[in-house]
Amino acid sequence: MEWFFKTPNIMKSIYLSVIFLFLSIFIQAQIVNEYDFNSLSEGDLNGQDNWQTILHTSGPHDFTISYSVGSVASPDGTLAIFYNGSGGGYGRTATRKTSSNFDFDLTQADIIEVEIDMHRNWWGMFFGVGFDADGDGHIAPGLASEPDDGGIYFTISSYEPETHNKVVLPSGEEVIYNVDNSGWCRYKLVMDFTANDGEGAVALMFDPGVTGEWVAIPEIQGVNMGLTPGSGDMKDRSVWDGVFFHAQGGTAAYDNIKITQSASNGESQYIDFATIDNMLTTHESFELEATATSNLPVVFEVTDGPATLDGNTLSLTGEAGMVTITANQAGDDIWAPAQEVTQTFEVVDATAYTADLTIRRPADYDNSRVYMTELNAILIVASAYIEHPEVLHIDKVSYTIEGANEVMTEKSWGTGYYSSEWTPSDYGTYTMTITAETTGGMSSVQTVTFEVTDEIADVNVQTFDQVHISTSTQTTVIDNFAFPTYVGSFDQIIAYLDVTCPSGGCDAWDRVGHMYAKAPNGEWVEIIRYITPYGVACDHNIEVTDYSSIFQGLVEMRFSIGTDSHGFVVDVNFDFQEGTPPYKYSWVKTLWNKTYPFGDYDNLQPVEPLVWNFESITEVAKLKIFNTGHGWGPSNSQNAAEFYEATHKIKVNDTDFDQHLWVDCNPNPDGCQPQNGTWYYDRAGWCPGSIGAMYEYNLTPFINESNANISYEFYPGYVDYCHPNHPECVSGVTCDNCNEGFNPHYIVSAYMVSFGDDLFIPTGEIQEDYFGMQLFPNPSRYSVQLTSNKQNHYIDANVEIYTIGGRLVNVFTWDGEAKNIDISQFAEGVYIVSISSEKYREVKRLLVE
Repeated sequence: MEWFFKTPNIMKSIYLSVIFLFLSIFIQAQIVNEYDFNSLSEGDLNGQDNWQTILHTSGPHDFTISYSVGSVASPDGTLAIFYNGSGGGYGRTATRKTSSNFDFDLTQADIIEVEIDMHRNWWGMFFGVGFDADGDGHIAPGLASEPDDGGIYFTISSYEPETHNKVVLPSGEEVIYNVDNSGWCRYKLVMDFTANDGEGAVALMFDPGVTGEWVAIPEIQGVNMGLTPGSGDMKDRSVWDGVFFHAQGGTAAYDNIKITQSASNGESQYIDFATIDNMLTTHESFELEATATSNLPVVFEVTDGPATLDGNTLSLTGEAGMVTITANQAGDDIWAPAQEVTQTFEVVDATAYTADLTIRRPADYDNSRVYMTELNAILIVASAYIEHPEVLHIDKVSYTIEGANEVMTEKSWGTGYYSSEWTPSDYGTYTMTITAETTGGMSSVQTVTFEVTDEIADVNVQTFDQVHISTSTQTTVIDNFAFPTYVGSFDQIIAYLDVTCPSGGCDAWDRVGHMYAKAPNGEWVEIIRYITPYGVACDHNIEVTDYSSIFQGLVEMRFSIGTDSHGFVVDVNFDFQEGTPPYKYSWVKTLWNKTYPFGDYDNLQPVEPLVWNFESITEVAKLKIFNTGHGWGPSNSQNAAEFYEATHKIKVNDTDFDQHLWVDCNPNPDGCQPQNGTWYYDRAGWCPGSIGAMYEYNLTPFINESNANISYEFYPGYVDYCHPNHPECVSGVTCDNCNEGFNPHYIVSAYMVSFGDDLFIPTGEIQEDYFGMQLFPNPSRYSVQLTSNKQNHYIDANVEIYTIGGRLVNVFTWDGEAKNIDISQFAEGVYIVSISSEKYREVKRLLVE
């Protein structure tokens, strides 16, 4: 699983004593143990009542015992466990072994059911049972320092749940499932250790909203666990000794663990009832399909909704609504009754929905104008979205202007943004109508009137206007702002950022803030990286002329600050200076926008290399990089990354560029002084009370080269020896605490800006993870398997493998099926694996040992 990050939010801890509820109930052949966290004190989980937590990636946060965190409250109003770490790949894992007040046994019963309430976060979380191989109190699958830990666990995520919701078997095999499990849900992991001749079987159920009604997850019904009794490792449940859970970024929550140990009351059977997709009211009748592992017949019933059943044939009534179907198998003298499986789907009336259509360029505002000193092509932009995109589609977006009717194309962006090129025939006033046609023949229509003029004057645009960003108001504000549309009319654009203190004063500490704007392809681009000052107000400005392709028309923008209390008041406006720029057009494309670990022994070079092809009309190209280093203290070697001076390299084919990531903070780069605190210490790419340093590199010499291989290599001489992934890290010896967290990391966003005198509408851009490329094992020595994690995804691509220096060593075509690549003749080192089709490219790094 890939993990991501957001800005940290450190919770204030209040310690209270609350009574612990524990039940050990013997019912017939069942032993039931429950644990609800209510005996613990508010604050950090680690060390309380035999709970042990371990840093999984980075971040200062432990699990928090509380009644609520942010907008997430415990499901029953009592204490629960929360993880609210966001930033630098933040993640943590907690483990609890059996003890006198939570006396479960995972090694004996025929059937074990494990329940837990979980509120999913954004980046991902998991829960399971398994084996602490080294007996250090931690079960942390996937952590390099715990390589033999494992068992069985299930993961949930708000981010791309269709690929990140999965059960991970003891062998490491992943079984993906797809359910709507937003908010609080109760989960039940049922393990039958008598099934499959001792290899066991697992089923997963969930109770949406914790209502008391279980829904079987069809993909996880009777899945062979692949256990190997007697092996003494994670695939042998006789050594399983604990429960564990993990969270990675965002607000995750857990409560109410229940473990039921039962004797078998007959052979366990499970129903495989595939998810029924949402469908239109006009959908024809179809056969329901479900099977039981016993091979006994499955009986269906419509329990709710506009549908009828004739045998196994389901027919819709033609009305919209939710349909619920249950599948049952009652068992016989040999087989125990199967858990009832419920599938719910929505029947959608296509005539009830139209597209949410917005004309974005030219924008509709008072005295709307399009500025150009000579008649040139402009980019027309609209955004269009529709509810129920699984069955309803935007079939066509077209515009009518000056008697012409043209279809706008989405250019494979998949963002809901549509564009087209139009050249006015003369100066004057025009009326443009844009129409979005959707499933069922429905249409949305919007109209804008604007003037094309050659009378150019300076323009000021006010965007965020005295917006208070704080935990008591909002930490992120999003809004749309109207800018002029233009070609070759402004030679300088300055953004002014005024930061003032709200009532009660500004925050006392330096917090990371970001201002993003949405480009005409619907992609968010970071315009300002801002680090707040120590408790004072400051004014700033930055030239953003290179982003002129973005600041046109109606632009969606967002500003966020990882503030903790009072926050700051922000005001942003833009000055457009009349003048002729060197080139009429430009385009901005994201290369990297993530947080990466710095000095992680297991991943010293985490930035993904890229392959870039410049558009033929490109005349000048720049690479622009924000990089700010964070994390420091006695548990970070040499106070990295905030206070570590390093020189990194940007490599483009055979050319290296140096990036000396260090800023002199006294005097403050933006004149924001004096401040409170240690504002005057130099830092890695930033200073408190200033806009982060923008590093810029001229890539014009490469615009005529095909397959420009671009990599961003961190200084290789730094290793964080106080890191859980370092094999020689010993708490209290090599550093204070190997598991303390908040490890060194860089927040990186990098953009390719291309310029020319022809209108840019790029088509062959990088789309991350389009192919779902996976390389295993990696590192490897003799061979590596290339697979795709995309299901039913057509792939017709070329694969090229390069040395880190750009030398091609292998090339072949790939259809997406599993393929073994012989690398036995490759020299040790780092290689770049590039997959490309007509429109998409994807690259990964391969380490040959």
